[in-house]
Amino acid sequence: MKAGTKLTLAAGLGAGYVLGSRAGREQYDKIVAAVRKVAEAPAVRQTANVIQVQAFEITRTTAHKGREAVGYVVETVRHRGDHDGESEGEDGEENKNGATDLTGPPRRSGAQAGR
Repeated sequence: MKAGTKLTLAAGLGAGYVLGSRAGREQYDKIVAAVRKVAEAPAVRQTANVIQVQAFEITRTTAHKGREAVGYVVETVRHRGDHDGESEGEDGEENKNGATDLTGPPRRSGAQAGR
């Protein structure tokens, strides 16, 4: 940025600050008073409480579903890792190409069930 541009920018910011601060504080106080009045209204407080409860429920439900999904993925990866190199697994059926179909949910074997 050129020196002349910097000087013009600084002068503009300074003038805006001085002019804005004279009328600005009174307008700011009016805005703050209006916001407080709205925020303290019973209908607004009740609606805010309802939204807060709903947000908590959504968060709890989503977290639970996320934990279930992660558990399923972990078990699927473990299950598929148990069958690396085999043409047929205990839970899958061999298809016409000789590959094991592992599209269903994983089943735990006796050794895995105790984990």
